[in-house]
Amino acid sequence: MTDFEIYEVGPRDGLQSRDTITPTIQKLELIEQIAMSGIRKIEVGSIVHPDKVPNMADSQILYKQLPHLQYDCELAMLVPNKIGINKAKNIGVENFNVFFSPSESFNMNNHGKMSSQVFTEYCAGLDGIPKENIRVYLSCMFGCPFVGAVKPEQMERSLRWADSLGGTVVLADTIGNADPLLIRSAIGLTRDMGLQADLALHLHHGKRKNRMFDNLSAAFDLGIRQFDSSIGGMGGCPFVPGSGGNLSTEDLVKWSYDERLDCGVTPSDLGTVSKYVKNTLKH
Repeated sequence: MTDFEIYEVGPRDGLQSRDTITPTIQKLELIEQIAMSGIRKIEVGSIVHPDKVPNMADSQILYKQLPHLQYDCELAMLVPNKIGINKAKNIGVENFNVFFSPSESFNMNNHGKMSSQVFTEYCAGLDGIPKENIRVYLSCMFGCPFVGAVKPEQMERSLRWADSLGGTVVLADTIGNADPLLIRSAIGLTRDMGLQADLALHLHHGKRKNRMFDNLSAAFDLGIRQFDSSIGGMGGCPFVPGSGGNLSTEDLVKWSYDERLDCGVTPSDLGTVSKYVKNTLKH
C-alpha cells in the first residue's frame, strides 16, 4: 500500500500542445516505458477533433495498439463530448476522463457551450459507465485566464455536478495560479459539501515555480492521495494563453522521496523514460 498514487498525463496533456506531431510509434514507446517504471495509471490520449488538437488525431489508432494485458495498468482516454465518448466505447475504452469548468468563459472557449450543457451531454453519454471508471476534471479551479478568480457559488455548483458524475473529482490548476491557501480553501469547500467522490489534484507551473512542493504538501496534509504529473514536465493547455507546463513526474517523485513517502516509484525507476523524453521527444 503506497502513501499516494501518481496519475501520469504525459502521453495526453504532455504531448497535446507540442508544435510538431509526435509519431504514434513514439507515443507507444513512451507509454510502455512509463508502465515499465512502475506507474499504474496513465492517460494515453484524447478523442477530440483533429483540427483542434492535431497531436491527438491518432488516439483511437494508438489505443487499439496498446498492449493492454502486458502491464497491470489503468489506461484512460479524455473525451470532450458525447461523440468522443461513443468513439471511445467503440474501441474498448473502459476509463473515461471528462472536463468542464466553474468558469463559463473557459467552457465557451473550450467546449463552445455553457457548463450546464456540457454536464447534461456527459450525463447522457456516460450513462451505464460505472462511476469509478469516470474521472471529472474541474478546470480553472484556482483561477481563470479569461475572468480571473472564480466565484464560490460557481465552484460549488461544478463540484456538485462532478460528484454526481464521477468516482474521482480532479481539482485542476489550469494556469498555475494555485498556492497553499487556495488549495486549502478548495479542499475545505469539498469537505464542507460532503462530496462522496475521491479527490485528486492537477498542478501546472505558474510564475512562482518554487511553490510547487508547498502546494503538494498542503494538499497531502488535507488528505489528497492522487496527483497528476507529466513525465519531463511536458504540457500546457493549448486553449489557455500562457499556460505553463505540468508538474513533472520527476519532481513529484523527488518530493515523495524527500518527504519519505511511498508512491510506488523511485527516482531511479524514471531514468529510462526521462531519457526517452529528452533524447527522442527532444523535450
